[in-house]
Amino acid sequence: MSNAQARLAHLEDLKARRKAGEIELVAYYKELLQILDDTIQHLSDENISENDAKLQIPLVLVFLEEQIDKLAERGG
Repeated sequence: MSNAQARLAHLEDLKARRKAGEIELVAYYKELLQILDDTIQHLSDENISENDAKLQIPLVLVFLEEQIDKLAERGG
């Protein structure tokens, strides 16, 4: 199983557990962050082309800016 397949399987399992009421909201959020952390590590290690990086940068920037703003609003 590839890293991407493993992350996706973990995500789908987590979503199913949340939908079934087996996991609390904050625990769900933190587990989503763990999947994100694992994904970031794999993306950092990936040999990505300049063109693929160019396509990904806007998405990463939007995500980062939004999350940093939300963190600041919460006093973090």
